Amino acid sequence: VALSSLSADLVVSINPDVLIGIPGTSLTNKDSRYSGLKRVSNGRSQPSVELILALNPDLVIGAEGFHSRVLSSLEKLGVPTLALKVNRWDTLEKASRTLENKIFNSDSIQSKISKLCPIQQSSISAGNSVLILAGISPKLSPGQQSWSGSLLDRLGLVNATKGLPGSSEFSGYITMSNERLLAIKPEKVLVVNPSGDATKTIESLSPFFPGLKKTDFKVMDYYGLINPGSLSSIKKACSNLS
Repeated sequence: VALSSLSADLVVSINPDVLIGIPGTSLTNKDSRYSGLKRVSNGRSQPSVELILALNPDLVIGAEGFHSRVLSSLEKLGVPTLALKVNRWDTLEKASRTLENKIFNSDSIQSKISKLCPIQQSSISAGNSVLILAGISPKLSPGQQSWSGSLLDRLGLVNATKGLPGSSEFSGYITMSNERLLAIKPEKVLVVNPSGDATKTIESLSPFFPGLKKTDFKVMDYYGLINPGSLSSIKKACSNLS
C-alpha cells in the first residue's frame, strides 16, 4: 500500500502487480494505472488505518513526517512500514533504490528517473537568476535544501534565493519580505499555483521587479516543482524549466 502519489508511482513503475492500495489524490484519480485499486485516503487527509488493515498488506510506504503517526500505528499492529523522504533529487534516487530492493523487478527504475531531468551545464550567464515564489501570502521561496532548489541545480539555473538566510514553517523555504523582493534582480520569476487569477497575481508582483517584462513571469504547477507528486509531473516541471 502506498500512502503518497509519488510512492505509488515508484512502486507501479518497478512492479505494477504488487500495488493494492493508494491515496486518493488529483494525480492518482486521473491515472488509469490505478483503476480499481482501493483508495485509503482522500485529498490531504490522513490515510485510514482501518482501510489499510483490511487490505492485509505486506508493506505500507509513506512520506516521512506527514505519515509518521499512521505508520507508527501500523507498526504497533505488526504491519511492516517504510518511510521515504524525498526533498531533493538525490533523495528521490535513494528512495527508488530502496524500493527496488524491497520490490524485486528485473527492470531498473534508475535509468527512467535520470531521464526525467537530465543534468545540464549552466544555461544562463553569470549574475542572472530565477526566482521561484511558492506562495502569495506569505511569499515563500526555495532555499538550498529544497526539491525545487535541487531541480534548478540540475538544470544549471541560478536560484535567486539560494544564498539568502532565513526560514519559514515549511522546511527548505524562506519567507520573502517586500524589501527582499526589491533587493534581488532575477531574470525570470516563476509563480507557483497562484490562488485566483494568475494575471492579477503577476500584476501585483510586477512593481517589485521594474526591470522585467510580463513575459519574464511564468506560472508553474505545484506538482513537479514544489512537491514531486509523480514521475510525470517531475518530467513536466523539468521540461518547463528547460
